[in-house]
Amino acid sequence: MTKPFQLRFALLGLGFALLVAVSACAKAPSAPEAGGVPAGEEFSSDTLDDDSEYDDLFDDEFGFGEEDAAPYDPLERPNRSLLKFNRGLNRHVFDPMLRGYRFLVPKPGRQAVHRVFLNLEAPTTLVNDLLQLRLTDAATTLGRFVLNSTIGYAGIFDVAIEAGWEHHESDFGQTLGRYGVGPGPYLMLPLLGPSTIRDGVGSLVDMFLHPLFYVFGLTPNILIGAGSGFSSLDAHDSALKALEESSVDFYAALRSAFLQNRAAKVLRYQE
Repeated sequence: MTKPFQLRFALLGLGFALLVAVSACAKAPSAPEAGGVPAGEEFSSDTLDDDSEYDDLFDDEFGFGEEDAAPYDPLERPNRSLLKFNRGLNRHVFDPMLRGYRFLVPKPGRQAVHRVFLNLEAPTTLVNDLLQLRLTDAATTLGRFVLNSTIGYAGIFDVAIEAGWEHHESDFGQTLGRYGVGPGPYLMLPLLGPSTIRDGVGSLVDMFLHPLFYVFGLTPNILIGAGSGFSSLDAHDSALKALEESSVDFYAALRSAFLQNRAAKVLRYQE
């Protein structure tokens, strides 16, 4: 199967899922951003250097015990089926791959790989910083990319952090939220996991902004580290498994964590 055909097939599938969700919810009012929660700590490339890995998806500051607005999830039944599919795929495909990756590559090597992929996300972050008119963040992103790509050997070392330029995330879903676009219905996407209509559209735009998209195409790009890919799976795997083991209803817990995290990021960029 050629890369152009893979790309068209994947985009058609994702577009169809979004179209179904929009059609199913066309008459329903748009839900507000969940929570009104405070912003959590940014995820930084040196996070993985700590013994206890931090994952902003599960930040305690979000207050899971508080009374939040009911999540807008009119597609809960198919979403639960897709989560079951994703969990089966993780259990039988990605978990064995991840165990092999961790066995073959020591932790410092995995941290370096993760930093490389974070560095490659800089063009996407830069474009969204500019679209959000956050010029200081854009300058920081550009400075980090230039410094880490040169002195840091393509991002293997995060030397920019020593200059006080910390990593931050900025994506097109946040850009849409900054300009007042609501999240829309909650979605569980195959392979990619939790999302919303707004963030699903944003992910499509961000894919076209990522350098690896033009090198490897869509499918390998997802698997080897862009966005929610394999490199990120290694970084977030422990937190996901901890949430799953501690939850009576993993679907509801994951949905709450994702929606509150996204609401906090959009609010941060509206300040």
